[in-house]
Amino acid sequence: MRIKHVEIRNFRGIKSLSWQVKGDFNCIIGPGDTCKTTILTALDYALSPRSVLTFDDSDFFNQDVNQNIVIQVTLANWDETQEDIRRFFQESKFARYKCGIAETGPLHEPSPDGEIAVSISLRVDKSLEPRWSVVRGRDEEEEQDRKPIYAADRATLGLSRIDIFSDFHFTWGRNTILTRLSAGSEGNLNTVFSTLARDIRGCDISHHESIQECQNIANTIKGDAQKSGVSLTSLSPRIDMQRQSVGTSSLSLHENNVPLRNKGDGTKRLIGAAMQMKLNGGKNISLIDELEVGLEPHRIRGLIHNLKNSNQQIFATTHSPAVIRELRVADNELYVCKRNVAGAVSLDSLSVVPDIQGQVRSNAEAFLGRKIIGCEGPTEIGCLRAYDIYRFDAKDPPIWSVATSYLNCGGASRIREVCEQLLILGYHTAVLCDNDSPTHLSPADIQSLKDAGAYICQWDVNNSIEHQLFADFPWQNIAALLQIICDSHDTLEHATVIDTIIKEPRIQPQCLGNDPAHWSESPILRRAMGDLANSGKWIKRIDYAEQVFTFALQLLSDASVIKSRLDALFSWIQRNE
Repeated sequence: MRIKHVEIRNFRGIKSLSWQVKGDFNCIIGPGDTCKTTILTALDYALSPRSVLTFDDSDFFNQDVNQNIVIQVTLANWDETQEDIRRFFQESKFARYKCGIAETGPLHEPSPDGEIAVSISLRVDKSLEPRWSVVRGRDEEEEQDRKPIYAADRATLGLSRIDIFSDFHFTWGRNTILTRLSAGSEGNLNTVFSTLARDIRGCDISHHESIQECQNIANTIKGDAQKSGVSLTSLSPRIDMQRQSVGTSSLSLHENNVPLRNKGDGTKRLIGAAMQMKLNGGKNISLIDELEVGLEPHRIRGLIHNLKNSNQQIFATTHSPAVIRELRVADNELYVCKRNVAGAVSLDSLSVVPDIQGQVRSNAEAFLGRKIIGCEGPTEIGCLRAYDIYRFDAKDPPIWSVATSYLNCGGASRIREVCEQLLILGYHTAVLCDNDSPTHLSPADIQSLKDAGAYICQWDVNNSIEHQLFADFPWQNIAALLQIICDSHDTLEHATVIDTIIKEPRIQPQCLGNDPAHWSESPILRRAMGDLANSGKWIKRIDYAEQVFTFALQLLSDASVIKSRLDALFSWIQRNE
């Protein structure tokens, strides 16, 4: 089965959420405090086979206990050839609670030739007692037709949460993955364990006839973990003597004499995922908060590849560009999470924007924030990085602390298209660009972006960022500016730069010497240096531009075009939107 729709009302930071789930791998991205983890927790609470959940007043939106928590999850694609699914749909259970499904959520009746769905709702009122039920259509009132669904039946859904706190899954305890994997084996583990307890002082029980099935499972997990990038010399069930009580939960997986719970977070996550993939033949639902935790980029890539090929439906969150780059927009694998001041949360698939996959891969970091500055190229990004540090003090937090990031649009001709895509996805978007190429970025393009809600930071007419720098910079410091440009560059020689300026046709009549400290100021000379810097790519790399503007910003006048317009852009960044 697959989750097709999720609705959440009045749960923690979520006043309302209605999410049409489109894919098998669903990764939620966006800035902090938009309730990404809360969405996974809601799915966990609604579908996991727990018999007890503890709620308190803080679980209610704004702690308003008079507004019931409702978490409703609608599932379709049921395979009724499976024995446990057939039992789930017996007349004595949930056969008459089959419903339909639409983009907006569950329907009271299935539509002709439409998907057959079942909608499970978790309700919590001021008594703080959770009640799970199967309902037909949207759960709108307490009195509507519903049937309780208990933990044993929710276990049929096969939902598990993989995170760094999953040590108990490495034991044969209540409802752990290992116990569920052992469910088809002969014998009762509690009975088996009473036999094993007599041999508890033994160092190795892996060959004990009563534990052979557990060893078989351990061998399988060892092989699957290898595919996920974890190499284990051995894996066997052993008695964990640090457990305070002796029961099935004392039986856990070990590598040699070391319990797996003592492994690193990343290794445990990969092994846990391998175990999860074996559960129900992989036809289950996995929740993974911050998928990248503890994993190097190559391990992240391997885990995502294995999860995609596991037949599971995955719900994950991430703050990692490495994760974002591995996911496909066209397959609805990335959703942007947004939350407004009223607590309304929305999830939009990046697939609503055509041709955005390239930007997602080349500018993955940008999609993790709330505000994005679309930069014409690397020079603008370097300038902003320098300005951010220049402004950083006790009163002015840095850009990264206000969930703002930079995005390289890839040239003037791409700015309108890229920034319109960002606006469609709901990002607060600004533009930092040159003003010297109307054929690539016309005044009509700029006006269109303004009308769509973008903030525009642009230099004077006919000026690139290099032109503006040489136009604004104090003349007495021009020689030092040329020196820092050359010192910051990997290959640019100071003598070559000076010679290029002197021999520029517009400048030759001035008969300049080789020492720029003795040059006389003129608009033609300023313009020529701007032209040469632009065409010669003197600062067209992020690190080049950052070093040059780190120097220049200390000397530019506050009234200069560069500083005044960057200051206005910074004010836009700091606005609480």
